[in-house]
Amino acid sequence: MVLTQDEYLYRVWSVDAGLPQISVTSIVQDAEGFLWLGTQNGLARFDGVQFEVFNTANTAAMSSNMVSALHLDNQRQLWIGTANGLIMYHKNQFRRLDAAKPLQGQITGFAELSDGRIFVGGNRLYQWTQQELQVVEAHQGPVFQLFQHNDRVYIGGQGGFAELTQNGYLWQSAPKDLAGLQILEIAFVDGQLYLGTNIGLYRWHNSVWQPVTLPQHVGDSRIESLYLDQQQHLWISTYGSTYSIQRGVIERADFVKGEHNDFVWVESMLQDKHKNIWFGSRSHGLKRLRKAATQRFSLQQGLQDSYVWALAPWQQHLLVGTRNGLALLQHGVFQPLMANQYLPSPFVYSLLVEDDKVWVGSRAGLSMLDTETLSWRRNYDQIAHVLVTTLARENDKLWVGTNGGLYYLLNDEIVQHGLPETLTTARVRIVLPDSENRLWVGTENGLYLRDENGFHSVDDVPLTGTFISALKQFDDGNLLIGSFDQGFMFGKPGQWQWFRQQDGLPGNGVIHVEQVDNQLVISNFQGFYRLNYEALKLNKIEELYMLVDDRRPEAKTDSHRCCNGAGSSKGVQHQGRLWYPTLDGVVSLPLQQLIHFSDIPEPVIKKVTAGSQSYRGDNITLPPEQRDLQVSFTAPYYVQASSVQMRYRLEGYDEAWIDASNRREAFYTNLPSGQYRFLLQVRVAGDFRWSDTAEMALKLTPFWHEKIWARGLFLILFSLVLWGLYRWRLMALAASQKQLAKLVAERTEELHLANEKLQQISMQDALTGLHNRHYLDCNIQQILSRANRHSEPLIWAVLDLDHFKQVNDNFGHQTGDNILMLVADILRQNSRGSDHIIRWGGEEFLLILEHTDDGLLALQRIHQALGEYPWQRKIALDKPLTCSIGAIAQLSDWDWQHSLRLADQALYWVKGHGRNGYMLLQTSDPIDTAVLAEDANVIQLLAAGKLSGISNKEVTAVSC
Repeated sequence: MVLTQDEYLYRVWSVDAGLPQISVTSIVQDAEGFLWLGTQNGLARFDGVQFEVFNTANTAAMSSNMVSALHLDNQRQLWIGTANGLIMYHKNQFRRLDAAKPLQGQITGFAELSDGRIFVGGNRLYQWTQQELQVVEAHQGPVFQLFQHNDRVYIGGQGGFAELTQNGYLWQSAPKDLAGLQILEIAFVDGQLYLGTNIGLYRWHNSVWQPVTLPQHVGDSRIESLYLDQQQHLWISTYGSTYSIQRGVIERADFVKGEHNDFVWVESMLQDKHKNIWFGSRSHGLKRLRKAATQRFSLQQGLQDSYVWALAPWQQHLLVGTRNGLALLQHGVFQPLMANQYLPSPFVYSLLVEDDKVWVGSRAGLSMLDTETLSWRRNYDQIAHVLVTTLARENDKLWVGTNGGLYYLLNDEIVQHGLPETLTTARVRIVLPDSENRLWVGTENGLYLRDENGFHSVDDVPLTGTFISALKQFDDGNLLIGSFDQGFMFGKPGQWQWFRQQDGLPGNGVIHVEQVDNQLVISNFQGFYRLNYEALKLNKIEELYMLVDDRRPEAKTDSHRCCNGAGSSKGVQHQGRLWYPTLDGVVSLPLQQLIHFSDIPEPVIKKVTAGSQSYRGDNITLPPEQRDLQVSFTAPYYVQASSVQMRYRLEGYDEAWIDASNRREAFYTNLPSGQYRFLLQVRVAGDFRWSDTAEMALKLTPFWHEKIWARGLFLILFSLVLWGLYRWRLMALAASQKQLAKLVAERTEELHLANEKLQQISMQDALTGLHNRHYLDCNIQQILSRANRHSEPLIWAVLDLDHFKQVNDNFGHQTGDNILMLVADILRQNSRGSDHIIRWGGEEFLLILEHTDDGLLALQRIHQALGEYPWQRKIALDKPLTCSIGAIAQLSDWDWQHSLRLADQALYWVKGHGRNGYMLLQTSDPIDTAVLAEDANVIQLLAAGKLSGISNKEVTAVSC
């Protein structure tokens, strides 16, 4: 494939972006990468984002806002020529050079020889000597242009030009028929001198003036600019057009004008160190052109419709599906296919090229072409009502995914036999038969898989229920499952790793995936990027690099916008390139670009601002009162400059790097005095590489009281004061020691009594005066030890008042509290001193009975006492208050927690059998603790004969 294109991406800046005026008269780039722009309303320094303007209002040395010429000399000094003066910028300072003897008229140019001599053109020719301008008497009259080549200075003048060398001055007159000629621009290329004049372009060779005809030139013949770039292309501009000469061939460069043909009157040019071409216009501001790593093939190459949806390799060419049918890209030119007239719809969305057939999926179903001739063979009307989104071959089946369900072609018939009902109507986007005889089906509502168990939904993965847009299996068996907006999964079934934007991806969408050697290239709606495949297998995102970044607003003209569609045929590796469909034709990337990187921006620390003062340089010392400061920094970068990211660190203060994103200032307040280093790194978003570190040493001078000698003096004085206080304290301590000993003894006794009281209070319920849960925690081990020591069972009883919530609801919580206090008194009156009565919570009480021969009698006594209390007369209840009791006799080898749980279950058994009763659980044989640990309930243990129960509620039912 012959794929040569002279296509440029561009960006334009004008006054709305901060340019001080639309006329850009001159452009230079300094060592730090800044562009300096001369305009008719001041001088501007540009970093790709911000124009910093210097004019007569803010720079005293500026003699005029009309900047006519700029020159950066070998000492990195910027020479600035204006309408009536000469200024130098060096080490962040502007200086007027002609202040003693101001120049009259506009400065037109500069030239510098290897010996350091600087020549200045204006109303006369000047040389900068011994820190002043001196007239070069050999040249008479005005100078319109200066140009240096080797050790020769060419001087453009009225009616001819001159050559100035160490051997002297030589004037070359124009032919007599060129009356009024002015040499405005000069360039030297291929051993020939080109002269741009007010009446056209001339070549001066062997002392002969030769007119140069510009192709298709119409209108004013005045040459506005000549510029020789690093590739030895000579650029020529007139008022209305731009041209280039390469190896003696002149061509129009209409791309400089742009799509609206409005960027004209170019009068300044520059190729920067990253090979971007800059054009300054008298009437339209500043324009930058660049050649991208990618190429676009669209309408200009013969494509009938720019909306491309599908790609497939065909022989050494590329088959392309658009909204307007199929086209073949051959030798860089598109040819429409005759088969288009037979397609059921011109909208082609998917393609599959096989040995003998080409399958075409359209908005109105499926078509088949002949592989050898690309001639139409037939349409399949069975699915003419759907859009075919994906095509995949599996043995003798052709799988056809559509927005109206999954189909397959078998024996030349399109059917859905054997498919689950869900897939017969699903909106299918991608189908993949893998090497394990499985079939993966991606839909707009999730992922499906056919394996040895048939078709089923894949519901145990992070992308369950999401829009599946891409499927890819690699040679090592790993799979990548991409989604429309939720990232992608990588790995194998049961071993998936999920990657999203928060894990470092530039976006969550996946359209197409391609593996090239050890790199994975992924496309989405924000462009396409590469990452390291081996690192991905280790669950890491490494070496991620955006090859095309469409996330920036300037990407409209400064990027080959990518990508388009969701399904198969949305990218292909072919003829040493990656190809992608877009809404403006086809974008391709040569594979060798996968090992290349764009230039990394270079960080620049501009200044430190403290108070109203600004400080510049690599070593800055601030006075003691300046503890609040602002550090301004940037990174000159001119390709989607808004994507530049920055991070900084004040070494000696910041423990780690501070992410500034695209912010270009750092603020610090109340810094302590000391030595610091401000560090700055930058990178482009979507590029894993950080730049080298720019550094600035920063010293904050201490106040006098912060200096070492002052601190030493303070330390001595402080030590003396401490010594005096120490001696005084020793005497005071000796006098009060006896009193303190007495006081300690008294307070110790009081504290002991208070602790005993506090311990008692902490284990007592505030309302009823009974013990609380904390009491049980503190005393359970003693209780269990006594029971084990005497070989006596403990009776655990849980008592709950019946329908107590109704009492609270009907009579109020104050009445409820009175009832609880009465219940507590009843329990005390019907218990022994060895019994433990605990308010367990709300209306529930826990009784632990020690040394009890008849636990059932104790339960009956308590139950009867509560039931016979005159509640209706004492409390005015509408009916007697009853209770339910669940209890168990615990053997010595039980865990008391099991007893508490079983007693509680016995309580709920009583409540389940009508309340107002009791149940005592007993056992004569040891119960396996493993049975208890399994949380078997009372009913199960009773049924198994492990327990027996005694209750006033249907005792026979309990024991069965």
